Amino acid sequence: MQDLDRDPIINVIHRQIKESIRITLDNDCWGAAVVLTYSGIDAMAYLNMPENQDDVTRNDFVSWVERYMNFPCREKLTGLDLYGARCGMLHQFGTASRLNREGKCRQIGYLPECKPEVIYNPKVSTDLVMLSVKGLAEAFFSGIDRFLIDLFANSEKARVAEKRFPNLVHVLKKKKDNKINS
Repeated sequence: MQDLDRDPIINVIHRQIKESIRITLDNDCWGAAVVLTYSGIDAMAYLNMPENQDDVTRNDFVSWVERYMNFPCREKLTGLDLYGARCGMLHQFGTASRLNREGKCRQIGYLPECKPEVIYNPKVSTDLVMLSVKGLAEAFFSGIDRFLIDLFANSEKARVAEKRFPNLVHVLKKKKDNKINS
């Protein structure tokens, strides 16, 4: 029987990326959930990069979001909207970013949970969108699932991703005898 702890999709994607986000949501750690979600998007964009590329770029992030993340509501967010929000959260734990200040994307504020998941009211502000943190996580989780299907349906992309998976954080569990299971 295969050791599922060693499988990168189980170990990295399900137990680390998705489970960490779920734990922050379950404990009302909304900002941490947002940061982990944007970091997770970066990780998926990394797995999806061309083989000759070493670092994730803005375009990789934006392309991944626009292909795989959908919100089940009328109002939509662009990949650049979410990239600008990512920059604000990861660089200052805030909602403003250089892209937003330059008018290249809308500023995203956060609500723990709301329906619709994306709220835009131009009468209040033309460049502010409110986003459900739970909705963001759900759109990301669904995006991961669609991405993995596409990834492994393409043998070349799968080969490149398999080479990159070891570069992601894996958790090695201790056996009962205190030795690391690797």
